[in-house]
This record gives sequence, structure tokens and C-alpha cells, in this order.
Amino acid sequence: MIKIKLMFVAVILSCCLFSACYEDKGNYDYRQMNDITIHIPLENNEYVMGDKLEITPNLEFAVGKESNELTYSWTFGGKEISTERNLNWIVDDPGQYKDLRLAVKDEITGVTYFGTALISVISPYASSAWVVLSAKEDGTTMLTYMRPTRTEAENEEDRKYTLDVTKDVFGLSNEGASLGGKPLSMEQHFVTQWEGEDNTSWLWITQQGGQGCVDVSGSSYQIEGTLPAMFINASYPQGFEPQSVYDMIYLSMAIGKDGKIYTRVKDVYELFNTNYFLDDRPLLYEGNPVDGTMIAKTPEFYTHGGTLLFDKNSNRYLHIADLKTEVFVIGGGMTEKNYSGNVLALEAWDERFDNMEGCVVHYIGVAESPYDWGGSLSYKSVIEKGGKYYIQDFEVDDYTGGSYPPGAYFNSQDEVPFDGLIGAGKKNVYSLCYYQQTDRPYLLFSSDNILYLYYFEGDAGKKLVKFATFNAPITGIDTGGGAYEGHAGVGLENGDFYVLDLSKSVLEEVIKNGDSDKKVLFKQESLGKIVQVLFKRKATRDSW
Repeated sequence: MIKIKLMFVAVILSCCLFSACYEDKGNYDYRQMNDITIHIPLENNEYVMGDKLEITPNLEFAVGKESNELTYSWTFGGKEISTERNLNWIVDDPGQYKDLRLAVKDEITGVTYFGTALISVISPYASSAWVVLSAKEDGTTMLTYMRPTRTEAENEEDRKYTLDVTKDVFGLSNEGASLGGKPLSMEQHFVTQWEGEDNTSWLWITQQGGQGCVDVSGSSYQIEGTLPAMFINASYPQGFEPQSVYDMIYLSMAIGKDGKIYTRVKDVYELFNTNYFLDDRPLLYEGNPVDGTMIAKTPEFYTHGGTLLFDKNSNRYLHIADLKTEVFVIGGGMTEKNYSGNVLALEAWDERFDNMEGCVVHYIGVAESPYDWGGSLSYKSVIEKGGKYYIQDFEVDDYTGGSYPPGAYFNSQDEVPFDGLIGAGKKNVYSLCYYQQTDRPYLLFSSDNILYLYYFEGDAGKKLVKFATFNAPITGIDTGGGAYEGHAGVGLENGDFYVLDLSKSVLEEVIKNGDSDKKVLFKQESLGKIVQVLFKRKATRDSW
């Protein structure tokens, strides 16, 4: 009887519990979670410090309606930069490949949703830009950095070419410090082939007095090294006065006012300012010093295995090797050999190469590689012989190692009407557009205050074009390295700087009408006494 009563009680309790559970379940108010999907739209993934970054995020809600109980937090690299829904941020925090993250919190449920984009914020001086080397009123060195921008407009044709100008960029980056000397030259070089802020081309600034010849970072404009400290005895060789420094991958050349070249060879190009310049003797060819005042500076020196120059002492073109490669060892196996610093005459089968005696070479520049896969480079040089002027057009094979010299091949040697325009006391500056065969078949050169353009593909009698006349002598010309944009930068002795349009339509208008009101894209005044103009490029794999 007791067992039956207990079982009855248990059944009653179970029924009560089941009923309670059923009633409790019916009291819940089930609602669909308003999940949020976040998209961060970006125009690009690289921004410059000082840019205004405006982002309206795309928020998609599961129930199709935005809640009023949301809070927002924008962070960059973990640092909060805004608590507004839409981002309006003056970029002030540098960083490579950092997370730009938006966190949206539903305050009712306590759930936080995230959207992320990977961006880089670089120094305002790390982009490809024009750099002008000039002397201030007191005669000391000044660098001006001018980054190309475009004005906003609805139509592409209405957008204008503009420059964001930063005068005395070195002083601004070094708490008012000054380079202090009289400016002589600047040359850009790359410290690695990979892209990024730290890989923007650096600048060798050569000056008389002040801080002397210094290597300056291309993004921070801090001094990365001084030339005297890089010689093996921490001082210049006796009588050496630097005029410029030209860096390749493994080989560095310190060039004096007398043309003598002192060299260093780096074991690893990533460790840039390592190893020392030898001061016991300059670079020699057949026992005599090589003259380094006429170098064909090429943006493809790595694939070419060095650089070409005209040696005034031996009256011939020479190839200065810059190459590290693997070679076969007798007995089997491979070993790495560095040929950098080897001086080689060209293997030429044309008497015009062998008979450069009596020639004055006024300029030599790289035209382009005729083949995308390399193999050789095309050059053009301006020479004077017997009172006449010529342009030599020739190709030189890539240097691949060993003692065998690269081959050279003449294409043409055409007389040009440069009489009275170059030499004989005239102030001449030259710049040969790269990619001659495809885009810009021009040689630009100045004769005092007049800028001429020699158009290689022009009709007879129309190849030499008087492109522009200025109110002061021209002291600097550059066409932007690859000259992809078709622009030329021109600096004047009075401190004026121009960016000119070299497009085909403008050139045709100048040839037809003698001038064009479209040729000047930009003008900047009051930059001191300009010494040199350079389009400073950001390093890419194409630069090598």
C-alpha cells in the first residue's frame, strides 16, 4: 500500500512539473537577432599622413532595420580614432599593413560586430615626387619636396595637375636643423627592391662644407650616414673633394670634382651602408684613373649588370660592373662570385666606337631596353667632333659575369643642328626621356634660358623644337625617370620651378603654332637658387 501511494505521489508531482515547464516555455518572447554585417569601402589601401579619410560604412541588418541602440568604435592598429558611425579622420598615425577596424555594439543584446580593412599609412614624403635641390638666400642647402596631386572635378578632363609643396623638408623633419653647406648635387638610390615606406628611394646630398656629403632617408629625411665615415680610414683620400655619389646594388661610387672614382662593394645589398670605400687608389682602367663625370644613369642597372660611362681619360665607353652571380667551380658545384667594381671595355665591331679620339661627349643617357625580358640597353649620346654635333644611338648587351666584355652595336650617328646651342660657354642641362621607342622619343636640353626638345620621330626640319623660353637660366631638368606621365620638371637659377606637359597633342601645337598655353601644368616660385631637379621615385620591383 505504501509503495502504491508513493508511486501515485510521484505521478502527481511529475504532472505538476510538466505543466509548470510548459507554462514557462510559453512565457518566452522569441525575437530574431538583428545581426550586423559590416563592409568598409576604401578607394585604395595606402594613405599619406595628413590625408583626410572619410568612410561611410555599409551596414546590413538581419531584420532590415537599423537599431537606435548602437555604439561605434573605429580603431587603427588597436588605437581608437573615432566613436562616430561615419569616419572622418585626419590620418596622423603611420603604419604598414595595419587593421582599420569598426566595432559596432548592440547595447540591448551586448553583442559586438566587427568590420576590418587592411591599410598602410605612410610618411607624407614617401611617395614618388619632385625634389628640388637649391641654395637659400644665405647660400646653404635646401630640399623642397613636391608630391603630385590632382584637384577634384566631376570630369577627368577638368582635373588639374597640382603639387603639394613642402619647402625645406629636411629642416621640418629634423627640428629646424640645417644641412648647412653649399649644394653641389643629389642622386637617388634604392636600398631594397620591395615596396613600402622604408623602401622609398634615398638621396645622396653632396655639398661643400656644412654636414658635408650625407645619405638621407627617403621617407623620414633623417641622415642615414656620412660619406667620410664610410672610408676605411674614416676620412677622405688626400685631395679628394666629392662631387656626387652614385649607388647601384652592390657597388657604390664616390666621384670627386676631378672625376676620380672611389668604390666600395657591399656583400649584401639589404645592409646598405655597410663595408667601406677603399682610399688607397681610385677606380682604374689599364692602370689609369677612370673619369666618372659622364655616367649614363639607368633605372635598370640591376638587370643590366652595371652601368655605362664615357671615360674622358681613355676616350672610350666603359662598363662598370655591378653583379653577384653563381659560377661553376672546377671539380663540381657552384659558388657565388661578386664581379662588382670590374671595369670592362665594350666589345665593339664598329670603328666609331674604336675611334673616339678627338670627340667631346656632352651627354649620355639611357633610352630604354628594346626587349621586355632584358638582354641589352639602348643609349643615346650627344658628341662633338670637328666642329660638328652628332647623336649616337647604340645598344650594349647586359653584363653576365667573368672577364668577357659586353657587346656594343651602333644603330646610327646622325648630325644634329646644335651649333651655337651647346658648349662654348653655354649653360646646358640634358634629360633623355626613357621608353623612347614606345612613348616619349625626346631629348630635352637647355641653352641658357631656352628649353629645346629634339624630337627623334619628327619630320625633316622639325626635329629641333624650341619648346619654352624662361626669364632665367635653366639649371635643372628631369623627365621623371620612366616618364610614364609625359612630364618634365624644369628648375631655374632664380628659384622658379615648372612642370611641363610633353604630351603629343601639346608638342604638335608647339610645332604648328610656336607655342601652347597648355604646356605649363604647374609653377612654383621662390625656391632659392636651384641647383638640380629630380623626380624621386618610390621603389618597386620594376625599378630594379
